[in-house]
Amino acid sequence: MARLLKFLLFFLLCLAVALVVNLPVQHLLAQAKVSRSVQLYGVDGRIFSGRVGEVAWQRVPLRNVEYRFVASCLLKLQLCYRVDYDRGGFRLGYDLLNGDSEVSQARLEYPVAEILTYVNQPLPVRPGGRAELHIDQLTMRDKSLAAASGKLVWRNLGVDDGDVQLDIGDYQVDFTGSPEQYAFEFSDLDASLDVTGDATIDADGRYQADVRLSAASGNIDSQVRSVLDLVAQRSSANQYRIEREGRVPPKIARQLFR
Repeated sequence: MARLLKFLLFFLLCLAVALVVNLPVQHLLAQAKVSRSVQLYGVDGRIFSGRVGEVAWQRVPLRNVEYRFVASCLLKLQLCYRVDYDRGGFRLGYDLLNGDSEVSQARLEYPVAEILTYVNQPLPVRPGGRAELHIDQLTMRDKSLAAASGKLVWRNLGVDDGDVQLDIGDYQVDFTGSPEQYAFEFSDLDASLDVTGDATIDADGRYQADVRLSAASGNIDSQVRSVLDLVAQRSSANQYRIEREGRVPPKIARQLFR
């Protein structure tokens, strides 16, 4: 009798797992507590893989999303999914031991003009180019930032503002994050300006930035100089400096640290 009971329990467990695995993901989402700030459209698939036509979060759309379960993460007692969409991809992980949530192996690319449509902030000029965000690690613990590292590469940085069309090359911002502070380091890649500097943003929203710019060779182009005069302070004929301090909007501070 005991053997029969064990067999029945094992059979019922396997049946339950099989039902969950093969259940359309729409039914699982109906039972999950998805944040109201997230909208899903065109969901099709199972728990291990599938597609979503569009995921809308904070007015930012992710289109043509494909997801798949990463079984190798189970060896580290983690649940992981690889997510790819039309502008990039990333891996989502959940640690079964400590409850940490993590984003890693991320590469996202957007035209700067499109990013500006989500930023309600007046700018002296309309920047151009495209932004590549690489996230090596972003770990959340108890709904707050635990650690972050990565880089932002701005390709073809310049101005796309009517008659003014400028392209001064590629630049990079490396960043690290902790519960207390984000730290940024600025540098140039293939560019017409030499750039060095750093910045910090504290958890309370206070920020400081100190960036130096100079001509990589020769003189700074007159159009570039006219734009720099709007955003930086000239320290010599071919050298500029941007020094800023203040507070970022509370909404941005919350998004960075929570």
